[in-house]
Amino acid sequence: MTDVQLYFAVGVPTFTVLVSLMVGIFQLNHAVAQINLRFATLENRMNSMETRLDARMAVIESDIKTLVRLFGDFDTRLARLEERTAR
Repeated sequence: MTDVQLYFAVGVPTFTVLVSLMVGIFQLNHAVAQINLRFATLENRMNSMETRLDARMAVIESDIKTLVRLFGDFDTRLARLEERTAR
């Protein structure tokens, strides 16, 4: 066996393993980037949903305050009517 044959016998498999490792690393980095992108998208959607939910809850809270005020007015009116009819 000549020196060139030895270099090819050792070098080609080593080079192949190194290239396959590099390809695997690039694929892993790409997969991680895709996962990070999906999580960022999910986070943006969740923040959007939270903002909309906060707005809806503010409207509901306002409506509840209005209803409580109206029931208080009705209670006051009813109390006055009861006082008038009790005499």
